[in-house]
Amino acid sequence: MFQRLPDASESEREEDLLNKGGVRISRILSGGQTSAVYEQDEDEWVMVLVGEAEITFPDEHGHSIALRSGDFLFLEAGRRHQVTRTSDPCLWLCVFFAPDSE
Repeated sequence: MFQRLPDASESEREEDLLNKGGVRISRILSGGQTSAVYEQDEDEWVMVLVGEAEITFPDEHGHSIALRSGDFLFLEAGRRHQVTRTSDPCLWLCVFFAPDSE
């Protein structure tokens, strides 16, 4: 997880560690980048393993959450969010899966 990290100085790097049975686990390395606004079809659970990040919710009056090493967050499918700050480096573990059909 912490070895052979790619260079993320120019752009964020994402690597799928597992993609099976409707579950995708990814390692993402950020190097100070921000993101576009995401509105995903999947649920997402994220944990910051190394570094810091801030996620902002544009449809929730700009509410934001700061994450540090060891912090995690669940993002329901369709919840618009944007990574507005990352440290250099910032290493994420992300789990994507289909939302519950209730």
